[in-house]
Amino acid sequence: MKKQPDKGKITALYERLSHDDERAGESVSIENQKRILEDYAQKNGFTNIRHFTDDGVRGTTFKRPGLDAMLEEIRAGNVATVIIKDQSRIGRDVVEVGLLKRVFDEYHVRFIAANDNLDTANGFDIMSIFRDVINEWYVADTSRKIKTVFKSRMEKGLRCSGSVCYGYLASKENKGEWIVDEEAAAVVRRIFQSVLAGESIADIARALRAEKVPIPSEHWKRIGAPVRAAKYADPYAWTATTIGYILKRPEYTGRKVLGKTVCENYKTKRNRRTAPEEQYIFDGEIPAIVDEETWNTVQRLRETKRRAPKRQKAPNRLTGLLYCADCGAKLTHRHNLVQGRWIDDCFVCSHYRQLTSDCTMHYIPTAKMEAAILAAIQRVSWYVQNNEAEFIQRVREATGRNQKNAMKECGQKVNQAQRRCKELDGLVKKLYEGNATGKIPDKHFTRLLAEYDAEQTKLEVSIAEWQGQMESWKADTLKTDRFIELVRRYTDFSELTTPMLNEFVEKVVVHEGEGRGNSRRQRIDIYLNFIGAFEVPAHIVTPMEAEEQRRQQAEQAAKEARSQGLAKAREEKRKAEKREFTARKKAGLLTPEEQAADEARLAHNRALQKEWREKRKAAEPPKPPKPKSIKELIALQRAGAALAPEEAERFAAYRERKNRQHKEWYERQKAAQPPKPCMTVSLPQDGSAKHKKTQDGQGERIA
Repeated sequence: MKKQPDKGKITALYERLSHDDERAGESVSIENQKRILEDYAQKNGFTNIRHFTDDGVRGTTFKRPGLDAMLEEIRAGNVATVIIKDQSRIGRDVVEVGLLKRVFDEYHVRFIAANDNLDTANGFDIMSIFRDVINEWYVADTSRKIKTVFKSRMEKGLRCSGSVCYGYLASKENKGEWIVDEEAAAVVRRIFQSVLAGESIADIARALRAEKVPIPSEHWKRIGAPVRAAKYADPYAWTATTIGYILKRPEYTGRKVLGKTVCENYKTKRNRRTAPEEQYIFDGEIPAIVDEETWNTVQRLRETKRRAPKRQKAPNRLTGLLYCADCGAKLTHRHNLVQGRWIDDCFVCSHYRQLTSDCTMHYIPTAKMEAAILAAIQRVSWYVQNNEAEFIQRVREATGRNQKNAMKECGQKVNQAQRRCKELDGLVKKLYEGNATGKIPDKHFTRLLAEYDAEQTKLEVSIAEWQGQMESWKADTLKTDRFIELVRRYTDFSELTTPMLNEFVEKVVVHEGEGRGNSRRQRIDIYLNFIGAFEVPAHIVTPMEAEEQRRQQAEQAAKEARSQGLAKAREEKRKAEKREFTARKKAGLLTPEEQAADEARLAHNRALQKEWREKRKAAEPPKPPKPKSIKELIALQRAGAALAPEEAERFAAYRERKNRQHKEWYERQKAAQPPKPCMTVSLPQDGSAKHKKTQDGQGERIA
C-alpha cells in the first residue's frame, strides 16, 4: 500500500531543458514536461503542486535557479514529494545525482521519476543507478561526437564558431567566410600604426576615447551585427585589454586560425588555450587588413617591456633594440636630470655591476646611437635604390654562405646527439640486465637510470630544436624583395622617425669601446630586418655621407675660426688692459691695493721663473769640463810642464796656425813695400873694370 502524500506540504514538479535537449523536438520541451507531470500528479492524488523550472541549463551543471529554490524548500521541510519526467531531468552526473538523492532521503522526501517507474516509496531500485550511469554516458558520448565533428571540420578549414573578430563581418553569401568591415578595419590599421610610431597601448586607448571612436560592441550594435557583450556603460570606453586583444590576433594578416581553444571536460565546460602546434592554420584564407611584416614588428615591440622614466611621458624608443656583444643582455637606458637639464642620456649593459653577473659597461650615448642607425639606414637604402641588382646578388651570396655554415654545424650536432642517444639506449639495456642478474645494486641502478634518462631527455630536446632550425633555414626564402619594398615606401631618410626605426632595425649589437675622449672608438653591429647585418662596399660614398662630411668640415672650420677670433679678442683685451695699467703705474696713479697686488704678482712671477730655471738646469745633462785655454797651455809650456796628448795636439795646431798666419802677414807686408831707386857710379879713367849695385842688390860687372 502506497503512502499518501502529506496534504500540508508541497508536491514539487521539477522540469529542466538544455540546449542539447532542444534538438530532440517538442517531446522534451518545458510545456510537455509540465503537462506530463501535472497529469501524473492528478491521477495519483498529489495536491498542492508547485513547478520548479530550469530552462536552458545543462544536466552536468547543478547550480541552477530552479533546483536551488526546490532544495531550499526541501531543507525548510516544506516538500513532501519531488516528481520529474525521467531521471535525466534531475541531472546527468552520477555523483551529483547520488548526493541529491541522499538529500531527499535525509529530509524524508519522496522521489518519483514518472517515465522510469521509479518511486522511492516502493523501496530501493537498483536500476535507477544504471539509468544514472547511462544518462552520464549519453553526455560523454555526445561530447565525444561533437569534438570529432568539430575536429573534422577544422581539418578541412571550416569554422565551428560564428564569432567574428573586430574588423571583419560574416559574409551573407558564403556561410563561414569573412569580409572586411572597412570602418572597423581603418581603426585596426590605426592601432597597428600607432604601435609602430612608439605609442603605448594606454595612449592609444586614451586617443580613441577622446575622438569618441565606438568600441567593438557598440560598432556591431550600430551596424546591426550580432553583439557578444551587450552590457556596457560607455560606448567609447576603449581599454588596454581590448587593444591588446586586437594586436595579438593573427587573423588580420589573412591567416585563418581554428582550434584556438578546446573543452577539456564536458562537465565543467571550461575551455583551454591550445598550443600553436595544436591549432589548424590556413594562410591566405581571409582578406588581410595589415601586412605580415607590420604584424610581426608589432609582436616584437610588445614583447619588450618599456617603462617611461620619471618626469617623462614616454620611454626611450631604442629600448629593447640594443644588445651587449659580450653577455647578450639588453642595454638599459640611463638618464639623469639635474636642474631641468639632461647631463647623461645613454645606454649601458643591464648586467653591469650586478651581483649575479659580471660584464663591462658598454657605454654609448643615445644621440650617437641614433646617428649611427640613421647613417646605416641611409647608406643601405641609397645602395638599394642605385644598385638594386648588385644588392640582391650580395645578399644572396651572404645568406647562402651563412645558412650553409649554420646548417653544417647543426647537422654535426644532430649526428653527435643521435649517436649519444643510441649509446644511452645500450647502456640502459645493460643496466637493466645488470640489475636483474644482481650485479648492480638497486641504489646504483636508480641513480644511474635517472642520470641516463635526464641526459637522453636533454639530448632529445636539443635534437628537436636543431632540426627545427634546419627546417626553417631550408624553408626560408630570400627576403630581399620585402626589404626593397620597405625602402620604396619611404621617400625621406633625412630624419630617423620612430616608425622607420621599428620597421628597419631588427637589433643592434654594441661592443665595448676602446680609448678615451676624442680618440675613443666603438664597434656597433646593426641588423636590419630581412637582410641582417648587411655592409655596403667601403669604397662607396653616398651623397648623404658626402653632405655630412662637408657639413662637419664646415662646422669644424667655423668652430676653429670662432675659437681663433675669441682668442684674438681676449689677447687684444689683455694687451689693452696691460697698457692701461702700465701707463697708470708710470704716472703713479695706482692705488695701494693695486700696488700690493702688482708687487705680489711680480714676486710670484720671479719665483716661478727661478723655479723654472732650476728645474731646467737640473734636467740638463752635466757639462763636460772646460778645456784649458791657449794662454794656459803657453804658460805650462814655458814652465816646462808636461801636456796631455790632446793638449799637446791643440798646442801644436796652434803654433802651426800662428806660423802660417805670420808668414802670410810677412808676405803681405813685403808685397806692399815700394821698389828702391837705382844708384849712379863713376867709371875710372884707366878703364879698369868696376862693379855696380843694381836695384835688386846684385852685383854687375861694368867694363
